Amino acid sequence: LEKYNARTELGKGPADSIIKMLLEADSICLLVGTAINVAHQDPNLPLELEIRRTVLKKIARLLEKKFLKEVQIQYI
Repeated sequence: LEKYNARTELGKGPADSIIKMLLEADSICLLVGTAINVAHQDPNLPLELEIRRTVLKKIARLLEKKFLKEVQIQYI
């Protein structure tokens, strides 16, 4: 999304499909799970959740500023 412009050609992969849907929408609601995968991380250190929040906030900001989208993030 950071490097996307009018001449960017999207492919047919799953990530490309998500980008197409985001760019076609006027309003976007991101539902974000907050469970910690204990198989990959110590549950006493919720770093994974912070990374998730940081990445989604950055994506939301980019969609709002560059593409003029209305974005809501809801943590469940």
